[in-house]
Parts: sequence; structure tokens; C-alpha cells
Amino acid sequence: MMSSLCESESSNVTCCFSLNQTEKQEFRAIWIATVFNIDWPSSSMISVTQQQTELLNILNMMERLNMNAVIFQVRPAGDALYASTLEPWSIYLTGNHGVPPSPLWDPLTFIVDEAHKRNIEVHAWINPYSARLSSATYELASNHMAKRFATYAYSYANQIWMDPGSSEIQDFICQVVEDIINRYAVDGIHMDDYFYPYSDGTEFPDHATYTRFQEQGGTLNLNDWRRSNVNSLVYSLNRRIHTIRPKVKFGISPFGIWKNGFPPSITGLSSYDSLFCDSRL
Repeated sequence: MMSSLCESESSNVTCCFSLNQTEKQEFRAIWIATVFNIDWPSSSMISVTQQQTELLNILNMMERLNMNAVIFQVRPAGDALYASTLEPWSIYLTGNHGVPPSPLWDPLTFIVDEAHKRNIEVHAWINPYSARLSSATYELASNHMAKRFATYAYSYANQIWMDPGSSEIQDFICQVVEDIINRYAVDGIHMDDYFYPYSDGTEFPDHATYTRFQEQGGTLNLNDWRRSNVNSLVYSLNRRIHTIRPKVKFGISPFGIWKNGFPPSITGLSSYDSLFCDSRL
């Protein structure tokens, strides 16, 4: 479909559909990125009422444009933009990592209720392994996964990143997702391409985990082992999600280049070799 910028809407909204397209099989969605307050909330310092108004404005715009799904980032960095007993409240919502909003409210409950009134699906978007992103300097809350599983929390590329090779970390991420689908009427779970981090030119420091894999009889080389870790998480999430709620959708938006040379002449940072995600599977 042709992509054009809607002059009637804000400049960061791209419409890839025409207003008369209503076939149910079409997925006409937007992402709402909460990390660094990219899309919502505009600031963690505004009031709860203002945050809710901003969400309603987005949903009302979607309804006018005949969109049918929102991919809402609820877990940008091992934190929560919803009432979680497993992870701390997000600094991008409240301005203080681990501190609940005041007055207390639950953005995920709010957006699910309001979106469903408008026949819009809500897909809860999580980033599995990022624990604290570049340029962030806040102190992590005591219940943050990088504190609870400190052995598998690595400083890399000015970030804190959890080890995808740890079965404990994989299981914890599955628990987080199970908690979401058990308590919220979300229509889907979404992940983007952040499994292993983008390289800063140095080696990701997971050699202790890989060595244990080898000591236990594992024969995969390092890169294949990393890809198998990504596959393991995706498989486990898919199985556990659909065991609980078979109709919940589960999707991943992969990196643009699967592998260099596919198609011919394509070169650059690839999902397969750089992020260790075999997105063509």
C-alpha cells in the first residue's frame, strides 16, 4: 500500500491505508513507544489526568482514521507501565523508577478499556532483555530483574542488558507475559528485534554462560548457541501464551535485514549475524 503523511494529523503519524479499507483481515496499527517518552506520555511530569487525555486523543485519532490495533509499549526496560507485582513502575510514567503513579492508576487497564470501546485491539509490547538503556542514569529498584538476577546483568554499550542464554531469565520473561495475559484483556503480545543488543564493536560478555553450556555437553558454536537462545524464548512464549489464552496473538517485528546477500547485494547489520535472531524461520 502507498504510504502518505496525513496533513490533518501530527507529523509523526504515518498512514499506510485508505479510510475506506474495512476488511477485518487487515492489521492497521500504530506503535505507542513509551521509552524516553517518545510517543506517550509526553512527559512523566504531567498529571494523571493529562496522561489519560493524551491516550484518549491518540485513540480518538485512530478511530477517525479507521485503525484497528495499537501496539502499546508496557515494558521498555524491565519495568512496567501497568500494575505489576513482578517488576517496578516505569520512570517513563512516574518520573521515579519503582514509584507508583499518584493518584494510582493502571495505564494498561485504561487503554484496553478505552480501545475496546472503539473496536481497537491492544497488543502489549515488551522488550525482553533490555534492563536500562543508554543515557539512562537512574538507580534501579530493588525488584528490578537486573538486581534480582545480577549474575546475568551485563554492562554493554552504555546499557544494562540481561543474558538471553540464561534459562532463569527466559523463564522470568515468560512469567511476566503470563501475568499480563492472565490479568489484562489484551489481544496480543508483541516484541521487536531487541533480543541480543546492537553491537558496539566489542563482544557481548556472555562467555561464562556459553562455557557452562559447553561443559554440560553442548556442541553448538557461539553464534548458533545465541540463535538457539532466541528461538527457545520465542518457542516458550508462544507455547505458554496459547496454553493460557489460545486466541491471543503473538508477534515479533524483526530487523529489516535477515542476512547479508538475501536478496543479492544487500549488506549491513543483519538480524541473523548481528542480533542472533533467525527471523526467517
